Order: sequence, then C-alpha cells, then structure tokens
Amino acid sequence: MHPSSNPYDWQHHEPAVEVPRTLVQSVVAELLQGAGAVVIGGRGMGKSVLLRQVRGALESSGPVRVVSSPSPPQSLSAQDCLETLAEQLDEPVAGLRTSHELCERYFRRRKSERLVLLYDEFDRYARAPAPNAPVPGRLFFNDLETARRSFPQLGILAVGTLGAFVFRDVLGSSFLSRAARFWMRPFTDDEARRLALPFAERGQALADDVLATLVLAGGGNPALLTYGLQELWPVASPSERDVAHAYTRFQTRYGEFLSDVVEAFSDPALSRIPQRVWELIRARPGEIERATIEEVCRTSGGALRLTVADVLQLLEAAGVVRIDGSAISDDPLVVYPVAGLLGLPAISPPAPGFAERLWRDLATLLAQLFAASADFFRPGAKAGQKRLVPESVFTAFLALGLGLLGWQVEREAQQAAGRTDLKLRRNGSAEVGIVEVKIWGRPGSEDAHRQVAGYWTPDVAAGAVVMLTDADISDWPEAYRRKCLEPRGVAVEEVASPPSATRARFRASSLTPEGLSFRVEHFLVRLPRGAAR
Repeated sequence: MHPSSNPYDWQHHEPAVEVPRTLVQSVVAELLQGAGAVVIGGRGMGKSVLLRQVRGALESSGPVRVVSSPSPPQSLSAQDCLETLAEQLDEPVAGLRTSHELCERYFRRRKSERLVLLYDEFDRYARAPAPNAPVPGRLFFNDLETARRSFPQLGILAVGTLGAFVFRDVLGSSFLSRAARFWMRPFTDDEARRLALPFAERGQALADDVLATLVLAGGGNPALLTYGLQELWPVASPSERDVAHAYTRFQTRYGEFLSDVVEAFSDPALSRIPQRVWELIRARPGEIERATIEEVCRTSGGALRLTVADVLQLLEAAGVVRIDGSAISDDPLVVYPVAGLLGLPAISPPAPGFAERLWRDLATLLAQLFAASADFFRPGAKAGQKRLVPESVFTAFLALGLGLLGWQVEREAQQAAGRTDLKLRRNGSAEVGIVEVKIWGRPGSEDAHRQVAGYWTPDVAAGAVVMLTDADISDWPEAYRRKCLEPRGVAVEEVASPPSATRARFRASSLTPEGLSFRVEHFLVRLPRGAAR
C-alpha cells in the first residue's frame, strides 16, 4: 500500500484510528447526574480523543447539549471565559455577570435539556496573566461550580494534568472539591492491538513480537504508539528492529515532546515532588515503604501539597509508572517504572575506550530493563502464568537504548560466521562491537560465548553476551559459570561488583577458531516477576 494512504498521524487530535476508552462510560455517568469531573492524563495520553469519545457518548444518550472548549480564550480573563460560554450557548452577552445568570436564561427555555460543558487544557486556566495577579481560571471555574450546584441538569468536565493540583493546593477551588477525579492510563496490549487493526485489515497483521516491541518502546503512550505505527505502515513485513529504528529517529526529530511529557508533571516552579518520586522508583523498583515516598513529599518543597496517592496516580496518568495494587491504601507499595523512551538514558558519558563505553552503556540499559522488568512479561498458556517476551524483543529494546546513546546499530548484520543480534559502531569508527542476547535455558543459550567467538574478526573491538532469566535458580551466576564457560575452556574474571541473586557480570577471555585472542563481557540479569501488562 502506498505511504500516502497511511491511516496514522500522531501529530493531530483527530486520528483516523481510535481505540474506545473504558473510562468514557464512567465519566459520562457522572456528567449525566449533573456532577463535576476532572480527568488527569499526561502528554500524548489521548485526552483530546477521550473528550471526543465522551461527547459522542453524551450526544447519543438523549436530549443533551454538549459544548466543547478546546482551549481558553486568548485573553484568559474570567469575563472573557464567561462571554465565550454565552456565545457558545447562543445567549446574549450584554450585562452578563455570572454563570448562574447565564444558566438561568438558558434553562428557562430548555427545561428538559441537559447541558454538559467540556474543557480541554485545564492547566492553562491555572496560569496568572502576570506575577501576583489573580488567576482568571480560578474565578471562572468557581463561578461555574456555583451554577452547577443550582442547576442539576448541568455537568462540567475539565481535562488536564498538574493544573488540577494547582487549582486545589495553590488557588483553592470549590469546583475541584466536589468533582469526581479520573485518571488516564497507558494503552494495554489489547488496546495497542486494536490500534494496529488497519495492518490486519490490509492483510499484513503485525506479528505479536513486533507489537510487543512497539508497546515497550512507546511505553503504552497512545501518541507514541500512533507514531510507531505511522512509521511501520510503509514497511514491508516490519520487524522488531524496525520498531527500534523508528523510535531512535523519534528522539532526534521530536525530543521536545518527551521533555514536555516530563514537564507536565514536574514544573519546578510548583513542585519537584513527582520528578523526585519518579527518580526514586526508577532506582528502587518493586516494593517500597509508603513512608519513604511520604518523606520525599514532605522535603521537596514547592507550592503543591501532594499526597503519596496524588503523586503515584499523577505519574501513572503520565504513563511513566505502573502501580500493582492501591496507591491509596497499600503499604508497602509495589511500583515499577514503565519501559520505553522516557525511561531510557539519552547521554553516553565519555569512556577510556570503545569497549569500556559499550560495556558501561549496556550495564546502564540493563539496569533500566531490570527496573521495568514487569513490562517484559506476558500472560502464559495457563491462567495466572507469566512468561518472558522473546529474545528478539529484548534485542530490539537494547538496540533502541543503544541508538539513543549514540551507537550506530546495524540490523540483521552479517558478521563472519553469521548474523549478530547487535552489531555496533560509533561516530563512523572502523571498530565494531557485537552483542548476543539470550534467555537462559533456551536453545543456543549455553553456546553464547562460542557464538561471539564465531563472529570475531580483527575489526571487532568489544563483544558482550546478555543472558536473561526469570527462573529461580540457586546461585545462578555460579551455575552459569560452570555450565556455559568453564566446560568450554573459557578463562573467567569477575568484574564490577560481586555477583548477586539478580545480577552478575563476568569478563571472559579465549581464542577464536582462527587463533585471535578476544574478551567478552557477560551480563547476567534475573528479572523479577512484577505486575505484567
């Protein structure tokens, strides 16, 4: 199919392919009861699409008039907000002072009609026009709340991110104090599969491993998933490595988008709390005492007074963490960073040589992979069972990470005796790095070192084996040494820190069949079984 017929366009609010959000019905139910509601979602999480779906559901539910405001008036004064609403309702503006007056006029002639107001970009209403000036959005929404409490046929929905907490903690808001709060979430595998249906409809359904790589690379962010599908559409039989290549390009072309995702929940002028909690979770994934996060919330300063639940739900709505259980009541909490572009490093610090840089960058990426391990499991054949994603998905994820760190990653590269998992160069250098990715116990895993030896040529400056497992093996590092290295006459030297139950690192040296001496870094990572998607 010609690229011009591509159904995906991540740059616009009205995509040709939409995935119904389960959140819609809950929000609509609140609004039809004459309630206020707030939906919190991060950049690219599909807030505008959700609003359109809410509007469609409302309009099909009976005599309901829906008025949408995609953004505040340019001047953003309370009076201009009120007059804009009057114009949308076809009511006279002259002499109008309050929303209550406006609703009285409106419902006097439409007693049996319901009215729902939808406001996008709620955060922008929380901005003052000048330092120390009143915030018009606060005056307007509090005025709207007064009207809502007098007219049960009026519902109000606002959609935003950090602005909701600015209204609550900094400005004070009678609207928010009664509004039902909803949180957006990253797309699940099933939602991503629905988004990818046009591939199946043209007879070229994406392979499961390609789709899994897409969800991992984009972190389930709907905008990033749409971008990935847009890039794959013109590719004949796309592979996991095509996904990695597409998202590496994204960092170069649209890196500002990723910065905006983070800034949406970490504005330093208001509070560093969400940013610091996210950094804590990336460093200490899994179980974490509630008191540890509470301490961060108390000591970060800033204008916002965020609770543990506020912060975790805000980070989840931004698509950067996954909560296993309740953010409100669980202690300890179980929280993991979401795998994907946002969690991967983008800077490779200088190193004394090609090999050391590659090994160090791999160690950094594997630490991030370990932190986000919950995302690398999928449902198994039996109920409640989990299994690791295939080796090709791990390889693509590492290819993405290395590409972001400045490595030139050759896909399906021929090297001596076969095709390497990863063949790497840097800054146009003639030096080559090769990496093999294996899952312990699967075919070929015991011969990973010998496989690297088969690829070795005089231009290879660094080699690495990444061995992954989710199995509970007593003293796995020692078992690996005995089974995979020592029987093959490989000399082993422990490097970095002593092996642990979850991670270990060996440097092994030997000779290639042609007599070339070489050294390979072996990275062993045991992935904990977190909450799978």
